[in-house]
Amino acid sequence: MHSAWTRQIGRALLALAALAAMQGAHALGTPSNTAINNRATVNYNVSGVAQTPIESSPTGNSTATGSDTSFVVDNRILHTVSEFSGNATASAPGAINQVTSFTVTNTGNTAQGYLLTVTNQAGTVLFGQTDNTNVNNLRAFVDANGNGSYDAGVDIATNIATLAADASVRVFVLADVPLSATNGQFANVQLAAQATNAGTTTVVVQTAGADNPAAVDVVFADAGAVARDGIHEAADQYAIQSAALSVAKTSAVVSDPFNGTTNPKAIPGAVVQYVVTMTNTGTVAASLVQITDPLPANTTFLRGAYPGGTDVEIQVGAAAATYCLAEAGADSNADGCFVNGSNALIVGSPAAVSTVNPGAGNAVSVRFRVTIN
Repeated sequence: MHSAWTRQIGRALLALAALAAMQGAHALGTPSNTAINNRATVNYNVSGVAQTPIESSPTGNSTATGSDTSFVVDNRILHTVSEFSGNATASAPGAINQVTSFTVTNTGNTAQGYLLTVTNQAGTVLFGQTDNTNVNNLRAFVDANGNGSYDAGVDIATNIATLAADASVRVFVLADVPLSATNGQFANVQLAAQATNAGTTTVVVQTAGADNPAAVDVVFADAGAVARDGIHEAADQYAIQSAALSVAKTSAVVSDPFNGTTNPKAIPGAVVQYVVTMTNTGTVAASLVQITDPLPANTTFLRGAYPGGTDVEIQVGAAAATYCLAEAGADSNADGCFVNGSNALIVGSPAAVSTVNPGAGNAVSVRFRVTIN
C-alpha cells in the first residue's frame, strides 16, 4: 500500500512539473485582450435522487445550461533599455555623428510603440568615470534592417513604431563632440523609451480605479529611474581621446667667424640652429599636416648644413635622423620640405613628418640653421 501511495505522489509531482514547464514557456504572460472563460457545474441530490446538474452564470442560474464567467487579460507595460557594448565609445574632439548603441526589449504582454529621448547626463558616473563635459546634437535612430550597424539614410526612424512582445530592437544614439573637448574628458548620455500605443506616438496612460473585466486595463510594471511610469532608460559614455601636443622651439649658436665652434657668439656671420620639438602627452597619435616657421628678419636660411648637402634634419625619438632639401618656392622633389615665397620654412607630411605618437620617447624634432646677417 505504501508503494502504491508513493507512485501516486510521484505521478502527481510529474504532472505539476509538466504544467510548470508549459507555463514557463510563456515567460511574458498571456497576451492582453485574451478572454479567460469558465463556468462551474453543481451536481446534487434531492431525497437521494440525482437531479439535473446546474451550470453557473455571472448573474446566477438555476437551469442546466449556464454561461461563462469571463474577463480579459490586461496590458502589462514592461520594457527595458540596455547599453549594448559594455564600454565607452572613444571619440575625438570635433568628431561628428559618433555612434553608441542601445537595445530596447519589450518584456510586456502586448505590442507597444516607444518614444525615444536622448539627454546629456551631467556629473553621473559610468564605467568608473565621471561625466565632465557634454556632447551636442543628440539624436536617436532605430535600426531599420536589423543589421546592428548604423546606416545613414536607412536608419531614419526616430521612434519605435511597434515592437512585439518578447522582441528587441537596436537603437543608435548619435552625437557631435565639441572641438573644445579635451583628452581624458567623458560625456555620459541617456536613452529613455516611453511606452506608446503601437503604431502611434500616443503615450500610454495607466488605468485608474478598479479592474474592468470587460476591458483591457493598463498596468505599468517598469522599474526605471521612476518606478512604474511607463519609461525605462539606460546610459552610455563618450570617452574623449585626443592628442595633446606641446611644441617647443629653442635656438643655439653653432659657430661664428671668429670663435668657430668654441663658445661661439651671436654676431653677424654666426650660424644659429633652431630646434622645433613636438611632444604628444595625449592618448592617440597626432597626424601632422605641416609645420610653418617664418624665417626671422636679419637672418638668411642656411642651405646644405646637414649630411649630403641637405637643409633640414628630422628625428623621431631615439631613431636615426632623416634629412630633406628645402627648395625655394615649391617642393619639387616631394620630400616634404621647401621655403615658400613669404620666406617661411615649410615642413610637411607625408614625406617629411607624418605622425607624433604619444609618449616622451616619441618626440619629433625638426632642426634647421640660419646665418645672422
